[in-house]
Amino acid sequence: MILTKMDFSSLPNFLTSLWDRYIPPLTARNLWLFIAGAVATQNIAVFYTSQNEAASILAVLIWGGALICMEELIEQLHPKPNTIAAIFASMILLFVLMRTSLILNSDGVIFILPLFAAIALLLLIEKPQFIFRFRDSLLCMLLFPANALLNRIIPEVPMSLLTAKLAAFWLSILGLDPMVNGREVFLKGGGVHVLGACNGLDMIAQVICISVIFLLAFRLRSISSRFIILIVAPLIGLISNTIRIALLTIFSANGSGHGYGFWFDFFHKDTGSLIFSGLAVFIFGTIYMRFLEHELGPQSLVVEPSSDSTSNQDI
Repeated sequence: MILTKMDFSSLPNFLTSLWDRYIPPLTARNLWLFIAGAVATQNIAVFYTSQNEAASILAVLIWGGALICMEELIEQLHPKPNTIAAIFASMILLFVLMRTSLILNSDGVIFILPLFAAIALLLLIEKPQFIFRFRDSLLCMLLFPANALLNRIIPEVPMSLLTAKLAAFWLSILGLDPMVNGREVFLKGGGVHVLGACNGLDMIAQVICISVIFLLAFRLRSISSRFIILIVAPLIGLISNTIRIALLTIFSANGSGHGYGFWFDFFHKDTGSLIFSGLAVFIFGTIYMRFLEHELGPQSLVVEPSSDSTSNQDI
């Protein structure tokens, strides 16, 4: 249903052509898509300004996953909400907007608000009894509080100790002679001290998030395959981060000369760690596609052409 029709007859022809080509008509569906995009963008911006970079990436992944899970339904959207539900949903969105303006770094409510916002957005499309159609997208949004819960359940000290031991294991494979003292990993010349922020929990959470989104959007039929995927995902995140810690140990042991100081800082900070996050996601995606090809067959994933076409440092 067209909500309004604007008259552009007085505009130059080239402006009218640009408007028709790049500006979608103001329909109820497009208006909802604009509101949903604005809500998601605002929420991601709050994560970016109040949390660390890993949390910001997680927010992008989850909102993107929710969109992927409803991709097939977007063209069929015809918003026709219940009036009372629409008013209630608008109040929720206003509350989320006001509450996010008060977010501090340690405010755990930031992980609950996106779920409230998603429910409100769905109430602007459908009557409450029909929003089950978007259950996969809602399950994606549950990853926000699940991630916060994961960070509180898994104890920091054992995770850091495990990270130090695995980093030493990779160094020994390279023929080096590492020493481990609790959280500390040493080589001759220096080493690193694994703090909670570098124990890999953020990277593990990202890969788990990706695995859940994949399982919702590109389902595996085999229960055993799903189980294996959920086991493999955190292992990939853990392995990727411990390799990063081993690399940092080598740079630290070699001091600041010959550019080692620069590379230590690069891979220590968020920018360099994102390379290992991306590597972990790539490896997981490759493994998942292998499982999918095994179930569907390699030809099922290819679109067939039509018959008529052609020093000790804390980290």
